[in-house]
Amino acid sequence: MPDSLCLRVYLDSNVLISASLKESSNFLDFWRLRDVTPVISHYVVEEILRNVRSPGHDSRLSGLLTRTKMLSDADARTIPSHIRPVSKDQPILAAAIAASVDYLATGDKRHFAHLYGARVCGVLIISPADFLALHEDRLPE
Repeated sequence: MPDSLCLRVYLDSNVLISASLKESSNFLDFWRLRDVTPVISHYVVEEILRNVRSPGHDSRLSGLLTRTKMLSDADARTIPSHIRPVSKDQPILAAAIAASVDYLATGDKRHFAHLYGARVCGVLIISPADFLALHEDRLPE
């Protein structure tokens, strides 16, 4: 894949929580990758804010949010009828599809692992670690 190709990756709440939890999180690489734009929706922000427990975590999260593109929430009817994520995950997949992002990075193995490697309406669903490994050539040297 050429470096000049700009990618947009929708981050599930678990990725942002993990990235903002510790200053040394490997998931901070999502914001270091060249030509990759991390995106989220309002739904993800609400979900994350319910899980932030310390001022340091809140501060790191705020810093990441300023560097993340915000998308509108989307109607769950954008999800093909043969794919039915649990109700709490429908807004995540719907927003990724509606925004036509390249990837949905989620660590939710319980609800999304069966879709890892699948394209749903053009969105490739992938684990955060697999995404970072696939695009490690985009990290600064």
